[in-house]
Amino acid sequence: MILLQAQNAVKEFDGKALFEPVSFEIKSGERVALIGLNGTGKSTILKMVMGYLPVDQGQIVIGRDVTIGYLSQDVISDENNTLYEEAGAVFADVRKLIADIDAICQKMAAEPGNVQLQNQYADKEALLEKKGGYDYQYRINTILTMFGFPRAVWNRRISSFSGGEKSRMAFAKLLLLNPDLLILDEPTNHLDIVTIEWLEGYLKSYKGAVFFVSHDKAFINNLATKILELESGVLSVYYGNYDQYALEKQHRYELALKQYNREQGEMEKIKRFITFYMPKPRFASRAHDREKKLARLEKTALDKPRTVRNKVHIDFRGATRDERKLVRFDDVAIGYPDGQPLLTHVDFEIRGRDHIAVMGANGTGKTTLVRTLMGKLKPLSGSIDFLTRLSIGYLRQDFMNIQDPRTVFAYFKDNFPLLEDQKIYNHLGSFAFSYEDDNNKTVDSLSGGEQMRVILAKLCLENYDILILDEPTNHLDLFTKSELQDALAQYQGTLITVSHDRDFIDAVADRIIYVYEGRAYVHEGSYADFMAMGLDRIVQVQKDKDALNGLAAPKNAEPVRAEPVAPVAEKPKKVSEFTAEKLMDKIAKKEDELQKLQELADEPDYYQDMTKPRVCPLFTSPSPRD
Repeated sequence: MILLQAQNAVKEFDGKALFEPVSFEIKSGERVALIGLNGTGKSTILKMVMGYLPVDQGQIVIGRDVTIGYLSQDVISDENNTLYEEAGAVFADVRKLIADIDAICQKMAAEPGNVQLQNQYADKEALLEKKGGYDYQYRINTILTMFGFPRAVWNRRISSFSGGEKSRMAFAKLLLLNPDLLILDEPTNHLDIVTIEWLEGYLKSYKGAVFFVSHDKAFINNLATKILELESGVLSVYYGNYDQYALEKQHRYELALKQYNREQGEMEKIKRFITFYMPKPRFASRAHDREKKLARLEKTALDKPRTVRNKVHIDFRGATRDERKLVRFDDVAIGYPDGQPLLTHVDFEIRGRDHIAVMGANGTGKTTLVRTLMGKLKPLSGSIDFLTRLSIGYLRQDFMNIQDPRTVFAYFKDNFPLLEDQKIYNHLGSFAFSYEDDNNKTVDSLSGGEQMRVILAKLCLENYDILILDEPTNHLDLFTKSELQDALAQYQGTLITVSHDRDFIDAVADRIIYVYEGRAYVHEGSYADFMAMGLDRIVQVQKDKDALNGLAAPKNAEPVRAEPVAPVAEKPKKVSEFTAEKLMDKIAKKEDELQKLQELADEPDYYQDMTKPRVCPLFTSPSPRD
């Protein structure tokens, strides 16, 4: 069933079309990704589909009775509602149906032979089943929990939540609304890796269609069944996920280049014939015929195909300090002075040229770990030793909306007064800023992506021993993100990045620090290796170390579904404190605890209550993708 059709739709600004007429359709069950550089018109197309912007030429046709949901703050109906009331408002008609059925049941008990009541009951039950039956509360509980809202906050008024929390609430409610066509603009922004992977699975089984804009390559690859690419004002349609799109795009380019070369060769032959024979009266008529043929060919000939190259070229400077030990964490507890530690028993070293990715769910302590490393927070216990003098560059996650009235050029001239003007212009040009941008645009008027490019350009002019980037890929398009990946992969300094972008992490990181349930688990290797090994085995290795070193497991630690692993070949620090008998006794007790917790796994409430341990999707080793 076709839900939506765009037929030669055009949007104009100041009388100029933003793109060529676009035509595409979205069918029920399709998951369509709209990709392209920032500023090409992707969000404009979404707003045209939603009716927020008028179509200046052509039309967009939406099927009869098709419901569309768009991710925005408008999804929230009343900020005076509690979180649970707002979510429950989606199912007002379901609750009324259940109340009607209960009333009919009471009447049927008094009049068991009433056929009319029996028919009413059957009709209401059929309608209730169509609307999802009695499981609406389970759906509310699951969605709120997976979007990071524990039961403790379900009775808070929405007005008391932060802007980011309201955005997550709007997203949760949109999924509960279950429209025929779900429209999402950058859905993975501000979501942690656990929620992103859950969302992928949810949207894969979504019965309606999904139309989304994203710069998350892994998300597109795992979700999309069709891709619309907006490039140089032209919309092209590809079928399949991102990898299939990339192969087909290259194939189309090669075919077009062959056709172009063939046509150019044919026209060159005709031109040589005309040049040679036109001066000769005997062959002039034949030369004139060739002129007509050449004109026809030139009119229909293909333009030379070209690939759009990224205008951003990033080159970070960094001190090598190859393999030299820079920082040592020794049994560090991290958190805020007025609260419980977020992380305990943090033990690892940072070495020269390390490329470290810090990962984990939101709120587990990733940014707090980074702030402690930078000295903005003191460790609650343990020690952090800087083994040499270090300069540290830092990109904050919340850098956006830089309130600076200076022009882009003036901003860099004031920050780098010894740099020649032309070198500043050249440097800004490598970050896709034009001379007009440099001298007319103020920093505070730039878009999110442009401000990110300003910060990256500034970092590239510094020479740091350690470069710390917190969510650096937010607001970057696929081209710029790819350039950033390449630059960081070649970066000679020490890199620490906090990110939920799996493709980005796999490209730049050679060590993973995964923050989970109060511990920082260190894995030597790429993210792909980390996933292949599975967090369960990594946690089990750490538990073995803790048992040998006499450390207690975190109070809220989740039972790990891991197969037995061999003891770590590492000299234990405190083996002498344990006899074999004591160790066997500890193992027996832990096995009893594990058995009790596994019995809880069959209880639905166990997964809906955020105060109880949750199973992380990474705990199950991934099966091969289809």
